[in-house]
Amino acid sequence: MSLVQPQGGWTSRLKAWAAPGGLLLYALLLFGGTAWLQRGLFERDGYFHARFTALMPVQGLSQAFPWTQLSTWREHFCDKEFLYHLAMAPFARIGHDPILGARIFGVLLSVAVLAAFYAVLRAHRVRFPAFFTALPLATGGLFIARLGMIRSHVLSMLLLVMGLHFLLQKRWKALLVLGFVYAWAYTVPFVLLMTAVSFVLGMWLGGERPDLRLPLAAGAGSVLGLAIHPYTPLTLETFLTYVQVFRLGLQGSAASGFELGNELYPYSWPVFWDIYPLLLILAFALPLALLLARKRLAPGTLGLGAAALFWFGLTVATPRFAEYSALLVPAAWALVVRDLWPILDASAWWTARRPVRLAAGALALVVLAGFHARSLGFYRVYQTQASPPRFFTGACAWMARNLAPGETVINLYWDDFPELFYDGYRQRFLWGLDPTYSLREDPDRAKLLERLRRHQVRLDAEQMKAQFHARYLVLRAARAPAYPELRQAPFRVAYEDPTALVVALD
Repeated sequence: MSLVQPQGGWTSRLKAWAAPGGLLLYALLLFGGTAWLQRGLFERDGYFHARFTALMPVQGLSQAFPWTQLSTWREHFCDKEFLYHLAMAPFARIGHDPILGARIFGVLLSVAVLAAFYAVLRAHRVRFPAFFTALPLATGGLFIARLGMIRSHVLSMLLLVMGLHFLLQKRWKALLVLGFVYAWAYTVPFVLLMTAVSFVLGMWLGGERPDLRLPLAAGAGSVLGLAIHPYTPLTLETFLTYVQVFRLGLQGSAASGFELGNELYPYSWPVFWDIYPLLLILAFALPLALLLARKRLAPGTLGLGAAALFWFGLTVATPRFAEYSALLVPAAWALVVRDLWPILDASAWWTARRPVRLAAGALALVVLAGFHARSLGFYRVYQTQASPPRFFTGACAWMARNLAPGETVINLYWDDFPELFYDGYRQRFLWGLDPTYSLREDPDRAKLLERLRRHQVRLDAEQMKAQFHARYLVLRAARAPAYPELRQAPFRVAYEDPTALVVALD
């Protein structure tokens, strides 16, 4: 594929855009087909985002979120993903069920990430930009799943790709604006700042004088965005909460006493290899390439390589950041190949042997297709076995008919909240999305609820009514056998179906 803007008329232009167009069409079919065919969401938080977006006209900018009674959100709610929800809002009005529009929005956002990635690579004169745009889709099946989630980190991926372009062009004013947008769009507003710091450090290690305006602008924009925010001054509180989330995650559930989302806990190396084999290969080979070829590489290439290795290091610590390293590592390799390609062009042996060039290209495509096929095997498991239909549709309908609007119902598992909120938004629950919000609100009751969830303490109806001010408990049917006392007096099963049950604390 030519890396120069085609000048030969419509035929040349069509040929130049055939590969990226086909890739984006494939991505649209992949994520669109998944959204159409899957029974439920692989990542259940999407239900929260869909329902919250649908309620935005009523909720407005309220700093009260009564749906989690045992949480800082009850009276100090901050929509840390405000722009993400605002962008989704028009789609949530499609049809009678907001999850339909949320799925459409998620598909379009996923394809937009790849389109922006291609545009950035092409803008920086990368050889074979379509190939390197496809490379992230071969890094691992979980990355494909994360790219297709209905969660704000997909918007963060899009913003970071734009940030790479501004860093490579040293456009500090654009970084200032983008940092501001980040603070309104994503939970971790300093993703751009962390990338800029590692980028400038890489350029400095490569011998170029560091341009401190880049990280200063990115950081200043994020701070300004937190200060001038629809939910100011609660923006700082929610950021500190997120810092605590990662601190608890790095401790592990045994040390912290709380079990967080699986995405926060580090993988063992065999598991990491099983999920992200190509990412590991590319990431471990990258520092060797940067070191050996550093004198031939542009400062921006060294900077992007450092940023890619920084995010890969964070991914090793907590796989929550895999979406960044799976983008930045291929992007760094794209620039390395760009900078070293003149060596091949200057080689008479390479230029005179067309069969060798064709064989090398075919081998690269075979490797790409092979790792992508392997990734799709994992992706299929995620989207079938790990994507059941919603559990609480029937239970929430029963609660809407039999309980007073706004009555609190105990949910032992915080990860059930997104679905409870989606189908049962007429009721109130205890905790959700992350137990850290509850730990910061009321440590004693949060620890009691976690001990009850783990069945370290036998469920006691009177104690639960007194502590949580609720008359009912809701639970997935598959989890109920772990609590046999729920089938015994004074508990009483008030509603039950194959996926959930509601228990009265009589």
